[in-house]
Amino acid sequence: MKFINFFLVASAISVDVVYAGNTMSIEDAAKKGLVKLTIKGKGGYTGKVIEMKVQNLSNESLCLKVETGRRFDSKIDTQQDILVTKEENMMLAAKQQKTCDVFGMCCQANNSSPAANSIFNVGKMADSSLIKLAMFIDKNNYHTDYSAQQAVWSVSDNNSIGSIDGAKDEDVKKLRNYVSQLTGRPIPLYNVHYKQQDDMSVAGRVVNIDGVFKYELNIDNKVTIAIYNSEGKIVQLLIQNQPHEDGEYKLFYTFNTSKLPSGTYYARMSTDGAVVKEEKIDF
Repeated sequence: MKFINFFLVASAISVDVVYAGNTMSIEDAAKKGLVKLTIKGKGGYTGKVIEMKVQNLSNESLCLKVETGRRFDSKIDTQQDILVTKEENMMLAAKQQKTCDVFGMCCQANNSSPAANSIFNVGKMADSSLIKLAMFIDKNNYHTDYSAQQAVWSVSDNNSIGSIDGAKDEDVKKLRNYVSQLTGRPIPLYNVHYKQQDDMSVAGRVVNIDGVFKYELNIDNKVTIAIYNSEGKIVQLLIQNQPHEDGEYKLFYTFNTSKLPSGTYYARMSTDGAVVKEEKIDF
């Protein structure tokens, strides 16, 4: 009896080893006709946003995985694709059917958030930058973090790194630094806010920028600070001929960009008619 028990345990371990060594991508399994997939949105743009139903059509057990960095393609052109941010593994006996929820984030900022029960194709792996970012999100457990969602849009849609914002300054700094290293783009000195609709799509247009303009005076003087376009025309006056004593200052400002064309602008400080300090603003 003891010998039989040992044999059964050993057999079970052996099967697990075979599973681990023969894990198959969900895409490959679908292409080979081994599974039937139904992939639906659960509504929303961040977190467990995908419900995936898998039926094993074969007469053998399957060990399947949905990889971190896979991109589920929405069948509705106006709704966003989903970037998988946490690997899911599934073991299916012959002919068995299972359903699992998959963590993901939207990755087409100008489209709307996927609706509940919207249909997706299994898609392909995303480009290398998005895969790396998805792995970073998984490693740091940012699966439901809106700052991480903004980071995805910074990579997928080239949104400003300054749009990565949130309640936890440490996480925002970490995400901004990572996206900067990943893309080779500098971290701006300001925050960027995109127009959002009820469906939480970013909608593409920058509506305002807020930042802190730091400056210093060695003598008492009058200060003018304004934002200029690339042609040198003032588009927003912040302060004009304001008397200052010598010292260090911070000017917290909001730059209304909703009616301005995208491009390069400049925040400039002037004293006695001469520009003393300038900071570039891109959107």
